[in-house]
Amino acid sequence: MSHSKVKSFPLVLFLSLNLCSASLNIGYVLTYLTLSIDTLFKTLNITEASEKTRVLSIVNGVMPLGNFTGVFIGFLIGKKFTNKICLHIADFIGMLSILTLIQELETIIAFRFVLGMSNGIISYIVPIYLKSICPEQYYVQFSMIFGYFLNLGVLIGQLMGIGYINWNGKGTYWWRVVFAVPPLLCLIRTINIFAFLNYDSPHQLFQRGREEEGLDVLKALYVEEEVQNVATKMRTVQTKKQNFTDIFNPHNIVPLKIGVISMLVQIWCGSFAVFYYSAQIFKTIAKGDLVKITIYTICIGAFSVPAQFFTIAFIKYLGSKYTLVFGCFLLGIINFIVGSISTSTEEDQLFVIFILLVFIVVVYGMTIGPVAWGLVPQINESDGTYLVMEFRWAFQTILIFSFPYIVESINIMGAFYIFGSINLIYSIYSLLNIKDTRGMTPKQIFDEYRRSYQVMQTSEN
Repeated sequence: MSHSKVKSFPLVLFLSLNLCSASLNIGYVLTYLTLSIDTLFKTLNITEASEKTRVLSIVNGVMPLGNFTGVFIGFLIGKKFTNKICLHIADFIGMLSILTLIQELETIIAFRFVLGMSNGIISYIVPIYLKSICPEQYYVQFSMIFGYFLNLGVLIGQLMGIGYINWNGKGTYWWRVVFAVPPLLCLIRTINIFAFLNYDSPHQLFQRGREEEGLDVLKALYVEEEVQNVATKMRTVQTKKQNFTDIFNPHNIVPLKIGVISMLVQIWCGSFAVFYYSAQIFKTIAKGDLVKITIYTICIGAFSVPAQFFTIAFIKYLGSKYTLVFGCFLLGIINFIVGSISTSTEEDQLFVIFILLVFIVVVYGMTIGPVAWGLVPQINESDGTYLVMEFRWAFQTILIFSFPYIVESINIMGAFYIFGSINLIYSIYSLLNIKDTRGMTPKQIFDEYRRSYQVMQTSEN
């Protein structure tokens, strides 16, 4: 990859890493409650099985509700402020979640919602922030870093569960340490931006008439002879005024639909059920042994993090299209196998189920996990990205609220038949609808999805 147009590749890399590290919290909150919930129940004196199911559904489900609200807030403040300021606002809101350390169920629920709002703003702002500040030749690869940090957050959340081996049950304080991590990460990122990586989105600075500031950012990122070329492109984009309703124009519907369906499958592919409820799943496999439950749960994250680094090779040789086709076909098969052997109580078979659950998370981490996060902003305008993210968190809210009741109705492993069917259908959908964009620049990728509408119009005429 040529660095000839870029003044400082390390600066671009660290900028991208700092932005995408915001998804650490999104991944962390997927799993940090998994091993905390039994201690939380004891601390809050919740003992009835039906009450546990209700509280688990609310405490887990309130997070994606906050995410959904946060995306909307991010959309509104994004019209008023630059991406950098929006990220500071998200981090400030995230810092307020320190109040989840108060030992009251209502307070924990309320400030998990607040943390969800912070993560929702992040899920909308960071992809478009990265798209605006990252040089074109790096964007396709760097756009997947968001998904990488999300998986790393999953692992960190699971590793924090080790503390419960010694500090579990009523009267212990480890759960407060676990709950304090998200606001701490928000504080660290804010300090990084203020002190070291204080660069705003240049195209937004141009849009707001702050051209000198925009040029200063471009001069820090690009070699001198490239600065004016990039500035000219941004001035051209600046003259194209768009309304929110433009995302429903026929040429934008194809990428919008692909984004929404891809996010639906990212949520309902089976991995999120494993992330959220791994302790409950492994309680059966480990026969209630807390040490085994912790080891099994940590393995989920430990295998998913290194797996995601294969994504770069997959994208290079297979492209996004065939990475999604291959990944979701494999996920579908694994989910069906899990469902088919879930009724077994033999120890060997239960261990096989554990291995298969690890494979679900590994394949997710290599394919649809990071690829879907990168695909949506690649093929959509910022307003389209906003709408897709709203749908994403709505899908996750439905999954988290409904999953405990699905489990009660059809067994926790039987739910994997549903996930398997969704994956196999999406594999076919990807084959037919997602473009093979290997070797294309971000602009060419963006235009390719609009060209498909023009081809359809031509064929109809």
